Amino acid sequence: MTSGPVIVAALVLAAGAGRLLRHLGGLLRRRPTERSTEMTSSPPTFPLRIYHWRWEILAVTLLPYGLVTFALWAGPLWASAVLATALGLAVLRRRQVRARIHAIRLQHRLRAVFPRLRLPGGRLPVILWSRPRGGDIVVSLFGREAFEHLHRNRTVLAAACGVPEVYVDRHPTYASLVTLTISPTAPKREPGRGSLPSNVVPLRAHS
Repeated sequence: MTSGPVIVAALVLAAGAGRLLRHLGGLLRRRPTERSTEMTSSPPTFPLRIYHWRWEILAVTLLPYGLVTFALWAGPLWASAVLATALGLAVLRRRQVRARIHAIRLQHRLRAVFPRLRLPGGRLPVILWSRPRGGDIVVSLFGREAFEHLHRNRTVLAAACGVPEVYVDRHPTYASLVTLTISPTAPKREPGRGSLPSNVVPLRAHS
């Protein structure tokens, strides 16, 4: 009988291989003389693509496997009770659940708009993680020489995320770490943040 980890690993590899084949197919169908006016940066590597889609891959592989395994081990009565409890907690904490799902969706919107920003050196910032914070979505990035360019394109980032304002802050200690604060509310009156890239206001996320 095939073990559980082998099944999960096979499903993850199959999902990643499917995305890789679709990507390679698009490259082969593109004409050699075709010039793109938007994509000026190199695409992410395959392991980085897997990391980008980690939540979706786990949702279609590890989560169903865990549910089925638990149901077979605990029996229908206990499995139904645990499932009802989990659904009840999700309903009670629906705001937090929606905020977390929205934070994951914003990661994909940012990755889609990054190639159009023409970042220096053609290096796309790497999204490390995102999390809800006090009504905002805080996204941590790793990108060398990306802070000033992202700061100048805050309106483009805000339009891609569908929000009125996106704040860009450099980490007070590590220059390669950048924090995007995606705010769904109207811009606050903070001229130091809005006008000068060098005048950085550290966020609570940095503490």
